[in-house]
Amino acid sequence: MSAPADKPASVLFICTGNICRSPMGEAILRGQVEKAGLDVSSASAGVGAMNGHEMHRHAVEVLREHDYDPADFHSRYLRPPILQDADLVLCFTRDHRAAAQQLLPVRWKRMFTLTEFAELADGATGSLDDIIANRSRIDTNSAHLDIADPMGRPKDDFERVFGEIEPNVTTIVDWLRR
Repeated sequence: MSAPADKPASVLFICTGNICRSPMGEAILRGQVEKAGLDVSSASAGVGAMNGHEMHRHAVEVLREHDYDPADFHSRYLRPPILQDADLVLCFTRDHRAAAQQLLPVRWKRMFTLTEFAELADGATGSLDDIIANRSRIDTNSAHLDIADPMGRPKDDFERVFGEIEPNVTTIVDWLRR
C-alpha cells in the first residue's frame, strides 16, 4: 500500500454497529501485523454505529480465546473524514461497501468487501493499484462476499464469523509482507 512516509499504511474495517465484525477485523489485523513487524494501522467504524459503545461481549471472548487483544475499543459512526484517512477500506457486506462509496465517492476504488479483497490479494505480488486494476476478475455482486452479522446470535455465530475473518486477514497480511 502507499501511505505518506511519516505515517503507517492504514486499513479501515466497516460493518453496521461497529461492535461485532469490524472490531474483530481491526483486532485481528492489529495482532497479525504486530507479529509480522509491519507498519500498518488498523481501525474500524460502522454505517449505523453509535459512538462510544464497547465491543460485544461474545466478540471479546472469541478474540481472547484466539490470543487477540480487544482492549481499548469504542465504536464510532462512519463519517467521510474517517474514510479519507484510510488507505484501504474493508467492508463486511456489499451494502457496507456501497454505503462507504456513497459517503466518499472519490475513494470508491479503495473500498472492498473483506472477502473480495482477500480473494484478489491471494498470491498477488503487486501493489494496491495492481489489485484495484484486477478487480474485474471477481463478481463484485456475488453474495459470497458478505460475512453475516452475528449480532443477537449465540457465541457460536461469533466463532463462525471469526473463522471467516481471520483467514481473510491472514491472506491480506501475507500480501502486505510481499
